[in-house]
Amino acid sequence: MKITKEIIERYHQGRCSLEEQRIVEQWLDAEDVEMSFPENADINTIGDRGWKRISSRYHIDVQPDPVAAGFKSRNYRMFWQLAACITLIFGAATFYYLSNGHQDSRLVYKEIKTQKGQKLSVSLADGTVVWLNSESVLRFPENFKGRSRELEFSGEAYFSVAKDASKPFIIRTEKTKIQVLGTKFNLRAMATETATTVVVEEGKIQFSGTPDQQQLILTANKRGVFETKSTMPSMQTDEVYAGKYMAWKNGELLMDNLTIEEAARTLERWYNVKINISREDLLKERYTGSFKNPALKQVLKSLAFAVKCSYKQNGQTFTLY
Repeated sequence: MKITKEIIERYHQGRCSLEEQRIVEQWLDAEDVEMSFPENADINTIGDRGWKRISSRYHIDVQPDPVAAGFKSRNYRMFWQLAACITLIFGAATFYYLSNGHQDSRLVYKEIKTQKGQKLSVSLADGTVVWLNSESVLRFPENFKGRSRELEFSGEAYFSVAKDASKPFIIRTEKTKIQVLGTKFNLRAMATETATTVVVEEGKIQFSGTPDQQQLILTANKRGVFETKSTMPSMQTDEVYAGKYMAWKNGELLMDNLTIEEAARTLERWYNVKINISREDLLKERYTGSFKNPALKQVLKSLAFAVKCSYKQNGQTFTLY
């Protein structure tokens, strides 16, 4: 391709194609560039336009020198050498900035949802693993940037958080905030329930109601409950056996002294079915049961025997009566 006045002007205006840009820059780097300017090209005009563009971009304040004006053609190579140096410095600074983790500050988020009867395991960029129970939503960045690792959650999940003392791991739910450095715990923050519950299996967490109304420090086998049922939200803690609250991720269905209504809602999420309770007196009953990867009918038979009722099936709907 022949270098023309029009191509050079397009180059300085930023309107060249990639191929034209490559050819012009090869021509500028050539040893005989001063002698090979295209015919009728106004070197002074091109130089002024190029210098204004460079000095404006890099905030270089240059006052015009009338004496030097007559030497523009002779010093044109000096202009390009200076421009090349500025470009090299800028390029090196950009590479250092990017290589040290200071990429575009905007985060790209992913959102994962589980349906009734579904459980998933999710690995995050920092090595943290999250086991999602049914009807849960996890929203997290593809890569953690800045001074913390933050995500949003609703539902129930078991978190095994990778240790990183320099970047606290923060989980935000609708009503609470959990902050850790590296630990294992179960978080239950169902949209249909007024309480948010955290049970710690290993390590230590900071559990607070939002906006930081009350706060607890929880360690292994401690449970924290933030209740918003009344007009005055309350925070309480007690000692528990943590394994009982994590059993669901290993296929163990544990129901500990649940009301029949609570048991029905648990089974609906676990098996993706609908369970109706047709007898009001059953609402006063409670049920405790433990199963390993059970079939639904196995659980219903146990429950019916315990509270002295029967059940019937119509498609995916079961009725206790």
